[in-house]
This record gives sequence, structure tokens and C-alpha cells, in this order.
Amino acid sequence: MGTHPAIDLDVTEAAECGLFTVPELVARKRGGDLERFNLRVAALAGRDTLDLRASVETCSDPALLLALHMELMRRGVPPVLRGPRPWHLGLQGRFVEFASDLAWIAASDPGHRGRYGLARAILKSPSGSSGWWRLVLRQFGRSGNVRGLVLALGLSDEQRRHLRTVQTACRARLFERLHGDGFGQLVDCIETALRVAPDKSGRTNPQATATRRAQLWRVHRLTAEGAAGTAHIWARLSGEVLARWQVARQLAAVEDVALAFERTAGDVES
Repeated sequence: MGTHPAIDLDVTEAAECGLFTVPELVARKRGGDLERFNLRVAALAGRDTLDLRASVETCSDPALLLALHMELMRRGVPPVLRGPRPWHLGLQGRFVEFASDLAWIAASDPGHRGRYGLARAILKSPSGSSGWWRLVLRQFGRSGNVRGLVLALGLSDEQRRHLRTVQTACRARLFERLHGDGFGQLVDCIETALRVAPDKSGRTNPQATATRRAQLWRVHRLTAEGAAGTAHIWARLSGEVLARWQVARQLAAVEDVALAFERTAGDVES
């Protein structure tokens, strides 16, 4: 993954460096390329939510990445739960994900006001309009880094918890720990614990149980929701409806192992 330099670009420099708004990216498509793009976007509505989430990480087209985020937003999935970051898309991908964060803020907290004039103008403008995109690009280039973006937008830690590009350093580390190889390691830790103390009925599959518990734990930790909130968001993601007590039992069963796993990277946050 490597290091990710601070943003220090104004609008003109951003364009010169190859950063484009999504409308500009779509306008650059021609013929069959545009037709295929439109077909892929139209097909998103019929796809499974967890499948869409997985596609965020592997998406190779920044314009399609925005469409994935918008479809997941329509389904009520907060940005922090939309899968691993597509690091391979570089700064262009990060810009698109920043735009998706702003669209989420506008939709989930319509009364929120930015601290500075540019941020306020963004939150007052219709999300996705050409004028909105120009303002977002200007804000992205002007603020310099995550701290600058957070200050300009006047975001609280609670608001940042549900976003992707402006997380606190601690929660950004936790996000990475609970995705990719780290998530696989968490599943292994839970499965090992299950095999040490197997279910007496003998009807459970340790690997499947470990994966499901790890997924619920990730929702719980990244959103800082309790059992009821985790159950609600899990239903949006998977379509599986669980009662609060069922989720509470699953989280309690994995808590010691999962927190111990997080401590190995120093990522535990109360």
C-alpha cells in the first residue's frame, strides 16, 4: 500500500495532473466504451449488495467507482462499509471516494454546515451537478490533507466514523486491519478458537461461522454501533434479518478473540 502523500493541488494543477470530475471522465468515453459503461451502471441495481461491496476494491474505472458508491448509498450502506479502498486508482480514486463521502454527508445530515465558505457551498449545491463537482475538486485541491478537509467541512469524530477518506488515524488503521489480509487473519483466529471449543451439536461449520462472526464484528467496530444498530446495518448489507439478541450473542462470542487480534496492531479504540 505504501505511503500516500498529502494533497496539495489547486484546480488547474489537478487537471494538469490528470484529476477529473466524474462527468468529465464519462464525457471522455466514446462509442462502444460508453455503451458498455452505461450497461454496467444500469446493471448495478440488480446486483447483490455484498457483491457490489466487493467490486469497490477491484474497480478499475473511477467513473464506475462513483456509480458503485451511489448505488450502495441508495441502499443505506455508509461509506466505511463499502469494502476495501481501491488503492490502485491512486489520487483519482481517492478524489472520487471523497466525493462519495460528501454525497453521504449531504444525504445523511442535510442540516450540516461546513466551517468555511467553499465547504458550505458544496453542501448547499445539488450533489452530482456539474457545479457541485467543480466545487468538490476545488476543495479537494485546496485543503492539503485530511486535517485540512476535516477543518473545512467542520466534521465531528462521529461523522468521520462513517466516512472513508477523512477518518482519524486510529480508525484508518482499524479499517485496514479489518479488510484484506487482516480480515482473513481475523477469520482464522476466530475459527481456531471455535475448533478449540467446538459446538456440542456438531451441526455448525467452523469456517462459515467464523466468517459470519468476523463480518458482524467488522460492522460493529467500524460503525461503533451496538447490537441493534449492527443488526440493522447487517440486514442492509446481506439481506439477513437478525434480532438484537442474536447479534449481541455473536459479538460476545467473538469479542475477546477479536480485540486481542486488533491489539497486535495497536488499533483498539474504545
